[in-house]
Amino acid sequence: MDKNKASMTLVSITAILLLLCGAFFTMGGIVNTRSTIPSGLYWKVDKPLGIGKTVVFCPPNRPEFQEALNRGTIGPGNCPDGFDSMMLIVAAKFKNRVTINADGVYVNNVLYPNSKPLAHDRDGHPMALPTIENYELKEDEILLMSNIDEDAFDGRYFGLIDVEQVDSVIKPVLQW
Repeated sequence: MDKNKASMTLVSITAILLLLCGAFFTMGGIVNTRSTIPSGLYWKVDKPLGIGKTVVFCPPNRPEFQEALNRGTIGPGNCPDGFDSMMLIVAAKFKNRVTINADGVYVNNVLYPNSKPLAHDRDGHPMALPTIENYELKEDEILLMSNIDEDAFDGRYFGLIDVEQVDSVIKPVLQW
């Protein structure tokens, strides 16, 4: 009888955990295990795009994203063009001035931390480097960067993104 009770308790706990997980994802929860932002649980929030905000976006169908997919830098997923969504930080937006060159990414003439591009990826493939010189972002453009991973595939390699690519602003619930 005790064995049967323990088994029923375990089944009940498992069912409750599955329901909670399902509710978390259905209501806007996201689990991040990538290195571009801290790993953890995130929640979609109804906040405007702003400098320093973390966003989830679907990469546009451009050659640099196709190449990243082919190399395994980004994965296949449910975005309209077959890419997995990505999570990065808004580094620049409307009216900010951006320079991207071999020295790094500058926003309003200030070097963004850990933004010096690598000449080659981890497998030795050459990395594309967009060159942008003192460009003022238009209302529909943003620059997305990692704030923790100097090897991240971010704006230093793919340049600017249209704000329409952004799915949502997210905030951390629990990080590890």
